[in-house]
Amino acid sequence: MNTIPYICSMLGLVALPLHAQILVDKPIELQGAVRRVEGLAPSTAPNDALTAGIAQRGPIHYATPVAATPWAVESDALGGTLANGTYLVIRVPASEDMPVAIAVNGADPLPVLHEGVPLVGTAMAEGHMLSVVYGDGAFHVLNGNHDLRRNCPSGMVAVNDLYCIEPNERGSGDYFQSGLACAAVGRRLCTWGEFIGACQRSLALQLSGMTNSWEWTNSTANEDNVGRIAGLNGCESAGTWLSTGSAPVPYRCCFSR
Repeated sequence: MNTIPYICSMLGLVALPLHAQILVDKPIELQGAVRRVEGLAPSTAPNDALTAGIAQRGPIHYATPVAATPWAVESDALGGTLANGTYLVIRVPASEDMPVAIAVNGADPLPVLHEGVPLVGTAMAEGHMLSVVYGDGAFHVLNGNHDLRRNCPSGMVAVNDLYCIEPNERGSGDYFQSGLACAAVGRRLCTWGEFIGACQRSLALQLSGMTNSWEWTNSTANEDNVGRIAGLNGCESAGTWLSTGSAPVPYRCCFSR
């Protein structure tokens, strides 16, 4: 539907400009230097013209679904039947560890696929933004893999939704050798905080040797040529050690999810 502002005069009173959405059954040709229609009433209805302000704010694409299964999305702009290419940006709600489906305006739930595989609700952290496009009966994820929570590599233990840790110490090395050894297998030295967090739950997570000896963390301790070591006789115990040129120190690797 094409829309234009129009002037209305009633009962001989002074003419006043009115802003509205009106139906025009023929194309509107814009001529002159400006070539634009001004004064449109803001609307997100499917058949109404879209103002620049509404387009910039993006309410026709943005949705915060109810934290439930399926995700319930309400949007006047989408109308009833979804067309292929319909695009949505969704703020991820708290979700269960099961395939995600999206129900738009009370319609039947539609699956959400990532690279052709059903997206599991716990694959993305709550509050992250998920971009999807509708096509042929399903919503397809547009986010890259960096936005999706990764599973822990084989042999590692999930401490929480943010990181995994190796259950056992690796061999000893200096600070640089230890960091490079972790990087060689796609991992990294644990932060000091990650070490403490895992150590405090070592029994539940079945982590061994967390307090048997010093271990490297990735902290440089705000001092030249030293690294932070932690764990001897207690999770919160800590010290510093020469980064290289002194006795080697055990270490274990972490992995960001």
